[in-house]
Amino acid sequence: MLQIVSQSNSEIKISEPKTGFSTRLIGFLCTFIFGIVFSFIPTTIIIIESSKVGVLKINCDRIEPKQVSCQISKSQYFNLLQQKPFNYKLVNSAKYNVIKDTDSEGDIIYRYNFSLLTEYGEKVPFLSVNSTTASTVVESLNSFMQSKQESFNYVLDDRSSNDFVYEVFFFLFPLIFLMIGLVIIYISFSMLIDYEELYLDRYKRELKHIKKRLLGTKINNYLFNEVAKIDVLYATDSYSNISFIPRIIINTKLQFKLDAVTNCQVAINIANNLNRFVGLPEEEDPVVKK
Repeated sequence: MLQIVSQSNSEIKISEPKTGFSTRLIGFLCTFIFGIVFSFIPTTIIIIESSKVGVLKINCDRIEPKQVSCQISKSQYFNLLQQKPFNYKLVNSAKYNVIKDTDSEGDIIYRYNFSLLTEYGEKVPFLSVNSTTASTVVESLNSFMQSKQESFNYVLDDRSSNDFVYEVFFFLFPLIFLMIGLVIIYISFSMLIDYEELYLDRYKRELKHIKKRLLGTKINNYLFNEVAKIDVLYATDSYSNISFIPRIIINTKLQFKLDAVTNCQVAINIANNLNRFVGLPEEEDPVVKK
């Protein structure tokens, strides 16, 4: 909150007290860490799932009636990252594989992939792919092998998936949580950087308002004759605690509220001190209720 931190015959400075910085620093660290933790899980999910989304391309050419060469490539991250293609020669057929495995917690899981049976042995381009993708590739490749076609081209674009529920669960929900986490991180930096200061200059007869924010600093100047009044606002909280808030009201209805105090006379003294400085009459009872 704003307090009078220094006063001379020519100037009054109103800002947050120096002890407020340590409080802001603690708030920044706690909020920043919370934002990082809040963002970590959805970011990890998005990265892992995005790595699976791309374009699978299989190009095969029949060199001789029983000799086929194939090139297989798979992109990641919505086709932004291209992997080095795999080249296989003397391909005889394709095989669909189901691999029984265990996860980090010891639970049984199943992975799916496809392999190419060549004269040089069984080749597995990818350790794990979607089960539907694996079965479709195997069926299409074996159909080509048994035909007399000279070439075979297969393209599977995961970006145009029709599985709306899958896309919502693995991308939309984590993205929402990621955005919330980024907002929390933004707030944490705002807590550290944001501040307000008021300078009352008797010689220039003006009030300078400096408002610094993360995205920039805004400075406004008001002449003393634009100050409509300086009074004390009577306030109560949800626990019925009474406080008194000195405030400066500009003609534009803009208000600058100082730190609340529990002693009414202290608040009145602050208000009248400011009244004297800007040339407004002092008041015996400048307290007003909301």
